[in-house]
Amino acid sequence: MNCFVRESWESDGIRGADAYEAWVDKLMSAQGSDWCPGKTPGGPFSASLRHKVIGNINVIESRCDPCSGYRTERHADNIEEPSVILLSYLEGGERIEFGGERYTVAAGDTFVWDSSKATQFEVYEPLHKVALAMPSRLLSHNALSALNQMPRKFDPSSGSRFLLNNLIRAVADRDFDDAEVETETILDAVNAFVLGALPADLHHDKSLRERQRCEIMRYIDQHLPDPTLSVSQIASVHRISKRYLHWLFRDQSVTVNELIILKRLAGCQRDLSSPVGAHLQIGQIAYAWGFSNISHFSKRYRAQYQESPTETRQRAAEEMGKGSAS
Repeated sequence: MNCFVRESWESDGIRGADAYEAWVDKLMSAQGSDWCPGKTPGGPFSASLRHKVIGNINVIESRCDPCSGYRTERHADNIEEPSVILLSYLEGGERIEFGGERYTVAAGDTFVWDSSKATQFEVYEPLHKVALAMPSRLLSHNALSALNQMPRKFDPSSGSRFLLNNLIRAVADRDFDDAEVETETILDAVNAFVLGALPADLHHDKSLRERQRCEIMRYIDQHLPDPTLSVSQIASVHRISKRYLHWLFRDQSVTVNELIILKRLAGCQRDLSSPVGAHLQIGQIAYAWGFSNISHFSKRYRAQYQESPTETRQRAAEEMGKGSAS
């Protein structure tokens, strides 16, 4: 794991307005997002920030006195890379308006923000919170879809909210600075907890695993002719780890890689048995279904169907001949 503390900063010794401006600059830099600070607080301003980096994830623990800020639609339209920030509140509170919805969040709450919409916030009590900030592309399609269907302030009775809250706080803990954990492990947990927090009335009849598996099966069927189709490519496209992909299919009779091969072989067998493909060479059919090595294709084909591709074609031609004669 590539984990390191990028910066620890405190406003001690810095005068009020200067402390506020420094805090705004530090927070924007750590979050990787642009926003406009509100009116500079009068009098002393106390704040601190600890910024840890785990792969592509920014872990930001911050404290600040009451203040405010906002992001406009123009900010949202001009972002170079969409981002998501998961927030766990430890002390104090703030009011947030996000995408036309208003929320009041306080100690114990979990909130998920993203860079796609205009936002206003007002810290009304000295605030202590922890954030996981990351590019949106790191979350799965299903997790991003779930966020667009649910309130951004998680239901306090949700078990997934409790688990996500504890995950956010755990990775920010100083004892975690030297922990051995992969970024993908954290992302798998975030994806699972976000999906688990989706209200029951928004879930389909199928289980989460079945929905994800069906989505990936459709993708595989649509991309069988692509010779680059692989476990790594599928995981990357669906924004999940290879380990999570294998977990989705762990109760199936074959692995993801074996499934791809079997589906390609079945497609080749259909074309070899059909008069439509009679004018094509065996190698052309194999390449059309994503095989890049003819020798490997022939071995796998014989092992699956107990005959060679040539024998399949000959048998199909003989059967069609008998049908025509009768």
